[in-house]
Amino acid sequence: MVHHISKAATAVLLCLSTHSLLAQNPLSQTTQAEVGFGFTIPSLMSGQELLRSENLRTQGLSYFRNPNGDRKSVGKYPALSGISFHVGFYKPLRRIKGLMLGAMVRNSQTGSQPAQGGYEEGYFFNFITAGPAVKYYPFEKNNLFFKGDAGLASVLTKNRFTNTEGEQSFFHQFGIGFGASIGAGYSLTPFKNKTKAVDLQIIYQQLNTRVEVNGLGDDQWKFGAMNFSVSMVL
Repeated sequence: MVHHISKAATAVLLCLSTHSLLAQNPLSQTTQAEVGFGFTIPSLMSGQELLRSENLRTQGLSYFRNPNGDRKSVGKYPALSGISFHVGFYKPLRRIKGLMLGAMVRNSQTGSQPAQGGYEEGYFFNFITAGPAVKYYPFEKNNLFFKGDAGLASVLTKNRFTNTEGEQSFFHQFGIGFGASIGAGYSLTPFKNKTKAVDLQIIYQQLNTRVEVNGLGDDQWKFGAMNFSVSMVL
């Protein structure tokens, strides 16, 4: 009698486990590889040199200053914007329905050129993050998801200008630190294989990097970015 009860209980547990596995979004049950691109809009928050350079662009002035301390007018800079590219992967975490763990690398290339400066003047603001990532599908029959990642971050900027002799010059700055992102999106499944998808997503990033600046030393830069992207999920 006990043996039959044990077998029955085991069968019930197996049925419940199977139901539990199926009672979650199918996209969260298989490993995902993700490749995507998008549009990025940075926002500069703090950092002595970072904001000083932004202030010069707001005034329409060249980054270069002649021996008399004067800067030429190069026209108004439009807001920073550019493109982003990311690659990552996720694996299902069986113990929590809809949750996936993996890793993500994000790279953004942004910049701005003044109205009158032409190719001689310009500002380029590029940054990259890499680290562990999570993705979560909270609903069984709705492909809404939430995601986030965090890890190592780096920033590379370039001010382009002409010097007193009219020669093209560049001033580069590089920093490393920490970055994180959070976002949400929706997976479209137009393919016959419903484990493949096209993700539409909005991601907000925030980075904090330490930059060595000539004449200043350590400069702690804090900035954010909004990303609107499309990803192919395989």
